[in-house]
Amino acid sequence: MATSTPAPWSELPQDILDLIIDRLVSSPPRGGFFSSAWSLVQGLLGSSAKPADFNKARRDRHWVSADRARFRAVCRSWHLAMRRHISASRQLPWIVMSDGSFYKPSDPICTSPPRLPTLPSNTRCIGSTDDWLALDFIDAKKMHSYSLHNPFTGITVSLLELDAVIGQVSELFEVRKVLMRSTPLDIVAVMTNNWNHPLILIRPGKGVWLPEPQSAPFVDIVDIAFLGDKLYGITEAEDLVSLGIEFNSDGMPTITSTECLIRHPSGNSSRSVWREVYDNFDSSNNDKGGKDEVTNSFEDHTEAVSEDSEERALDELRNKTGDGMILEGATWLDDEVQHEPKDIITVIRYLIESHGKLLMVKRQLHWPQYSINFTTKVEVYEMDVNDEVHWVPVSGGLGSKALFISRFFCKSIHTCEDGDHDALHFIDSGEKYDMKSQIMSPSWRDIDLYRSTWIFSRELVV
Repeated sequence: MATSTPAPWSELPQDILDLIIDRLVSSPPRGGFFSSAWSLVQGLLGSSAKPADFNKARRDRHWVSADRARFRAVCRSWHLAMRRHISASRQLPWIVMSDGSFYKPSDPICTSPPRLPTLPSNTRCIGSTDDWLALDFIDAKKMHSYSLHNPFTGITVSLLELDAVIGQVSELFEVRKVLMRSTPLDIVAVMTNNWNHPLILIRPGKGVWLPEPQSAPFVDIVDIAFLGDKLYGITEAEDLVSLGIEFNSDGMPTITSTECLIRHPSGNSSRSVWREVYDNFDSSNNDKGGKDEVTNSFEDHTEAVSEDSEERALDELRNKTGDGMILEGATWLDDEVQHEPKDIITVIRYLIESHGKLLMVKRQLHWPQYSINFTTKVEVYEMDVNDEVHWVPVSGGLGSKALFISRFFCKSIHTCEDGDHDALHFIDSGEKYDMKSQIMSPSWRDIDLYRSTWIFSRELVV
């Protein structure tokens, strides 16, 4: 009499996989459920299936497991089913600091977070896109080498084209953003604070594109985002610029067209501050005839001369290199509370692609002297292309999406968890803003806004 061969794990019916996974994710551990679930699986697979295998799969699957084991290690069919049934909100991003240390969003902020083990020494994190980190390696001669690194896979892609442009820079130089259009072998856009190359486009192995030095609109752009085949930028005045990209015969990206889609009065921007500062600085020095003012004490006089010399040296370095000539792009507001210490208040603008739409987020951030930062106002706008392009306030929510906001990388993700619908998460303060209720959660952490970024895993890690 012929005996039937037990079905392998990979042939377990999809509806049964779905049922079991749904129950495992949504239910607390219970002996009764495990027994009944195992009985069902064993009946389908035959006696070759062992309870220990299923128990291991259930244990490894649990999304809060210490080692965050990949469920796909059990079998491919289970992994595919898990991808369909685990809520996107469970795939929370990590927070990576510029020194390579990292947090999970729920972690208490400690003094010594672990460092990503795949990062080499003498390497700084200067940005991110999805599951890729942008790295800056500095050698003994202060030369910079740039790369894209995926800490989940260990893959690294060198950006030699970027090394040729900003491999030797001054202490004032900053990379403001590194944004990939899709993969590391596609277009990579880089923003800097150098007005000679404020925006750099590269395609690894193909070439690099640079705008004319100190040219508009590139020196005025404060944030960028890819949408389709185009790169978009916003200015501090909230102008929206479209940058058309094409490839030459060698596959090198080139910006072939620029169009200002939304324009505001020039008075909305303070991007000319450096020019005004330098004009006033030169004028005041000419009025003095190059002589130092007499101070009340020798110590004060020496300190004033020292500070003046340092400022002159920095001024010369800026003019010589172009580094530091582009300001951060945040708008500074007056703290109008009387009889209290003056705090810093800034308005920061972010440009975000959200599932085929272009959003602008405005965040008013309060920097008190004696406590952690907190957000006082949030506005979200969507680019409306009907008739004339303009910004339209978003008031009814984000359509079951959540926005993760940081200086170096912002991302919109779908979420199935009710408590995370239509929410904005701020990396530095830990605040969560609910778009529908317009309620902001309390600020509970103090991460450096200028040294932190999000990183998202494309893989389902549980």
